[in-house]
Amino acid sequence: MQRWLSDPPPDQFFEIAEYSLAWASPRDPAQHRQEKLAERGLMASPSAPNVLKPQLYRDVLPAGKRGTAALAIPDYATRMAILDFEQFPENETEAMALLRFRLRKSVPFHIEEAQVSYAVQLAEPQRTEVLAVAIARPILEEYERMLVDAGYRVGLVMPSTIAAIPLCKSGQKGIEQKGITLFAKSTGSTLAMLLLEGGRIRLVRSLDLTSEDDGFRPALQQTLAFAEDQLAEPVRRIVLAGFGEETNDLGHRIERDFGIHCEPLRSRFGAASRENAGVLGMLERFAA
Repeated sequence: MQRWLSDPPPDQFFEIAEYSLAWASPRDPAQHRQEKLAERGLMASPSAPNVLKPQLYRDVLPAGKRGTAALAIPDYATRMAILDFEQFPENETEAMALLRFRLRKSVPFHIEEAQVSYAVQLAEPQRTEVLAVAIARPILEEYERMLVDAGYRVGLVMPSTIAAIPLCKSGQKGIEQKGITLFAKSTGSTLAMLLLEGGRIRLVRSLDLTSEDDGFRPALQQTLAFAEDQLAEPVRRIVLAGFGEETNDLGHRIERDFGIHCEPLRSRFGAASRENAGVLGMLERFAA
């Protein structure tokens, strides 16, 4: 997470989705590509093998010189949390030990064997707010291996919704939006929801819709209620990604039922979808 903010851009950005592989280069952002797979290549899970057929992705990897790579992966393969601390260690080893202790009971894998990254979002006297992201190491290695075996050096892996955040910064006509934005990204089988305020993520949720009885609407109501009750600030804008042809109708229903402005996720480099939002978000951050 810290490197996402400070390191130079990788040579290639990739995003792996259930039925596709998208990629782009910050040196030529107009040439971003997306290849559909003939069949489903993965099933996102935080605790079980994800990549069902890695050869499907290897077959569509772009030809040419290999270099450094950043990879956006399904949100549901990870676990993310906003954690508050009265005191947060400056020592990296102590910080990681504290994060693993706090995450231990909330993740469906052995936290000591997981990859954990974090970003300090707020540092005040007697309070530090941290965004933590954890993934089971065998699952992370599944995703990395596809690129490493093809000759890439993978320097950055992040959840797709986190990668897409730069596309949420501005409101209509590029005007910076104040207040809380709810960013909802669907993959069809899973749903991620973030509450964004300024440069902070105030809430992160990742849901398996195949195991949820009610789906998107109750998740939306719960998230709106959290903003009102816990953050004392209503959601003022909703950004939708991954809903395809249903986006406009869904946005109109949300505006009618909740009175909140709703808009699709947009990118200056092309149409944003459930398959490429992470790649386009990386382009937004790094491309000239």
